[in-house]
Parts: sequence; C-alpha cells; structure tokens
Amino acid sequence: MSEKEKVSSEEAVSEPEEVKEARKWYQEAEVMWAQGRSLDALTRYQEAFAVFQRHGLYRELANTAEKIGDIYFARSNFEKALKPYKLVLDICEEFGDEIGVALISEKIIFTYQKLDQPERTLPYFYRALEIAEQAGDAHRAARALVGIGDVRKHQGNLKVAIEAYALAAKIYRGLGSKEQAQLIEQAIASLRKELDAGEVSSQGRGEGDS
Repeated sequence: MSEKEKVSSEEAVSEPEEVKEARKWYQEAEVMWAQGRSLDALTRYQEAFAVFQRHGLYRELANTAEKIGDIYFARSNFEKALKPYKLVLDICEEFGDEIGVALISEKIIFTYQKLDQPERTLPYFYRALEIAEQAGDAHRAARALVGIGDVRKHQGNLKVAIEAYALAAKIYRGLGSKEQAQLIEQAIASLRKELDAGEVSSQGRGEGDS
C-alpha cells in the first residue's frame, strides 16, 4: 500500500460515523433524484447537508446545497432555490473557486429571471464578466455583456445597454459568430432609434416651454 493510500485509508477510518452516514444519504439522494423522486431526494440531501455543515465539510456542503437548489428550481420554487445557491456562491468565493462562482452565478441569474426580477441579476452578470475576462473566456464574456445590456434596457438606461451590446457584438464578430453579432447589432440599431426619438421629443418640449 502506498503512503497516499495509507493516508486515505486512515482518513476514512477516522471520519465520524455520522459523516459516513451522511455520505450514504447523499448517494441515496442522487439515486432518488435520478428516479424522479424529488421530495425524497430533497429530504435526504437536507439530512446530509446538516451533517456536513456541523462538521465544516465545505466542499460537500456546497455540492449538497447546489443539489437542494436544483430540486427547488425544478419544482418551480424559485425563492427557496436562491438561498442554497447563494450559499454555494459564498463558499466558492471563499475558496477562490472562480469556475464554481461563474457556474453558480448563472444559476442565480436564471432563478431571478424566472422570478421576473431582472434588475437583481446585475451583480451576478458583472461578476461573471469579470471572471470571463480574467480567464480569457470570450464566449462567457459576450453572454454576460448581452445579459447586462438586457437589464439596462429593461431599466431604461439605453446608453449603457448600447455600450454593453456593442462590446458583445464586437466579441462575437471576433469569434466568427456573425449571426449572433448581427442579431445584437439589430438590437443596437433599434435602441439608437429609440434614444434619438427620445432626445428629439425632449428638445421639442424644451422649445415649446421657452
């Protein structure tokens, strides 16, 4: 037996019985979830979660919390999905897992979109953009910029929306995604018309008031 195997074996032996049990519960929940028994799976995940939390097993805690969030999301209980998803985000941020941060941020964004609360997605889009830029992930950066543009458009901040869309279109063209770039450029053209119309209307009101 190698030294690595000895250490792994010793850790398994020294692990508290309730943690071993929680690992079994997690595996049982995986099977239940795959079988479509979401409520049974949720109960098992929650039982495992409590044990992992008690013992400070953060990787296991994050994995279990994400599963809990996924079940709530699948059952359209979007409000309840947010809490476990945000816990996962906090753990990923704490341990510098930027890939994990990006992935769970996308789930949080999608959840807020389902709740029809687009403005609350902004911090997560900006964080995803930051990570994408650091990692040189152009596709993810473009998607984040489109998301930012969509939210700013919804808020009526057309200038910022146009800026975000323009950056996204530039990235897509650089990637050779011409169709995607053209769709975004059409949206930009529409927003510019709307912006110009608003400025003309504003000027007209000003002349009439003088």
